[in-house]
Amino acid sequence: MARFAFILLAGCSTALGGGTAETAVPAQEGAITESARVSEEDIRPLPFSQGRSFESLDIYLAFLAERGKAGVPWYREIKPGVYELVSRRGPGAEPRHFSRAELLQKFGFTDPPKTP
Repeated sequence: MARFAFILLAGCSTALGGGTAETAVPAQEGAITESARVSEEDIRPLPFSQGRSFESLDIYLAFLAERGKAGVPWYREIKPGVYELVSRRGPGAEPRHFSRAELLQKFGFTDPPKTP
């Protein structure tokens, strides 16, 4: 019985991110960098990022969308500049919407300046 519990716990650890199993996400050229931020003080751990840094909000949202296949919450653009959080909701729960500006602030990104 103790051996079964150990195997069960080991499987839970891997399923919760404690193991080395990882869902493969197709890399976009230049999308994921080892250090997209200047200093460690500026780095906020991004939810479900697995310790990665991303060059832009769009790249991070694309990463979350890919991970959404495994049940990770992600954001779907429902109209230009408006995103809906796609996750499990309780019965009767309303969808949550965010503006691009809210997501930029929430995750610590800035939009690049527009070129004329």
